Amino acid sequence: MDLTQRLGHVGERTGCGLGHIEETVRQSTFAIQCQLVEKAMQSKADATPAVCPHCLEPLIKITRAVQKTIRIFCGEAKLTRVHGYCSGCDQWCFPADFALGLMENSTASPLVQEISALMVGKMPAAQAEEIIQRVAGISLSRSTMARGAQRQGERANNEYSKMIEGAGRGIMPKRGVDLPKGCTLVIQIDAMNIRERDDWGKTEELRKAGQTPERWHWVYTGTCFRLEQRCTTGGKQRAVIVEKSIVATRLGIDEMMKHLHFEALLHGLAYAKRVLVIADGAVWIWNAVKDRFPEAIQQLDLYHANAYLWAVANEIHGKDTDKARQWVRPLLKQIRDDKTDKVITRLEELKTTLSDGKTSNVVDRTLTYYTNNKARMKYVETEKRNEPKGSGAIESVCRQLQCRVKRCGQFWSTRGDEAILRLETFWRNKHWEKLFPHTQLTSLQNN
Repeated sequence: MDLTQRLGHVGERTGCGLGHIEETVRQSTFAIQCQLVEKAMQSKADATPAVCPHCLEPLIKITRAVQKTIRIFCGEAKLTRVHGYCSGCDQWCFPADFALGLMENSTASPLVQEISALMVGKMPAAQAEEIIQRVAGISLSRSTMARGAQRQGERANNEYSKMIEGAGRGIMPKRGVDLPKGCTLVIQIDAMNIRERDDWGKTEELRKAGQTPERWHWVYTGTCFRLEQRCTTGGKQRAVIVEKSIVATRLGIDEMMKHLHFEALLHGLAYAKRVLVIADGAVWIWNAVKDRFPEAIQQLDLYHANAYLWAVANEIHGKDTDKARQWVRPLLKQIRDDKTDKVITRLEELKTTLSDGKTSNVVDRTLTYYTNNKARMKYVETEKRNEPKGSGAIESVCRQLQCRVKRCGQFWSTRGDEAILRLETFWRNKHWEKLFPHTQLTSLQNN
């Protein structure tokens, strides 16, 4: 039965609407699409010369008509190609596979690889398996998708290293040039925990040996954007950042700062008149900023500054009581008005009247925090410049990443979580075309 007849039957049936029509067309045309892809793919392979794709030297020991089945978005397609040996590179290869963008030993097309990477980057493979079957009509096992996402994440890591090395030699991506001069660049830094399966299956053995198994590890995160990319929306004038870059890695502070510096260059670091770094006061952050962004203005996140005062108020007058609110309000205003010295003096006076050790410790922590960060608590100038006073942007990034990597029952390996984090940062930072050049066609259509 041809498609016209099928659509006729659908139209005659009671209860069949547009969704039934669309589903009929989609399922009925998979075979046609598969034939078209297979024909064009084979034509490309036949036109590919038998030379090494790396050194371009002619291959020897050529074997022709080596067949392979490729999983494409609309089914399966057969591919026949040449196999040969390159004496210069000392390796066997399939030139047509390279020309078609097929990864070594991969049985999935670039589009299917992209779908796996995108889906598993956003949700567990078990969920992705069901959703992709329903939405795209593609049957991919969760194990296939998980392996595909892992490979693409590792490819993204390699590509990112090349991009950063290129920037070190002055080779910048197109997005990092022709940016506005004299801009204000805002950088925010934080960290979050992720659970990994270190020494899996050895928990009891380690405990008997007097060792505590390590499960939670730091993921270091950062974000950057130009001030002009921050606007307000809604009746309450909520701040919205229309474009920003994010970084996230399990490989340490230095690695994160290297990534963040590269993204900052893409957002105009070289042309920025003012660089503002906002963070929660962790010492490792300020040390890292001093190393990578020595000229940057350091600012303590106002929310964390306020939280320390609230901790004192709640300890003295009871949590969420009217007395606590009455005591803390004038001090919070002094913080916003850059009168931190007065707050410190007030806390020092308060300390002399305390006899309770626990309350005294809370006041001590707050005094130390404000004393160490006093030079970073300048909010009046920030207000005048309409710059953010808090690190809400990076807090939001951490929360969004946690929605993927901190689900119930999830344990990761460093290799696995780093691959997923890199896929997510590549997607958000508009580096996706580096992995999948075919996505440029979608960009052209949208323009």
